[in-house]
Amino acid sequence: MYEDIDFDNLDRPILLQFYANWCAPCKTLSKYINHIEEDIKAYVDFIKVDIDIDKVLKQEFFVRSVPTLILVNTKGDIYWRQTGVVSPQEIIKHVSQVER
Repeated sequence: MYEDIDFDNLDRPILLQFYANWCAPCKTLSKYINHIEEDIKAYVDFIKVDIDIDKVLKQEFFVRSVPTLILVNTKGDIYWRQTGVVSPQEIIKHVSQVER
């Protein structure tokens, strides 16, 4: 689905949220992100990745459990990675500091 993204040449950093519909912690994290989504989009592009559908990105980023957040800078480097539920404040802290 998103396999055509050139992660080595991004216009803006990207925050990837890896999730699954059957995952209860994923639903909690999604609620947090929905609450701050406009703030996040001021700094980065935001993509939700269903690991049961988009297996290419799951493999490319070695996602083994969900929820997982991966923040990629414009050079394609992983700036921040977090597995599990994380606070909205922590998410905003990292997206506001990533190299643009």
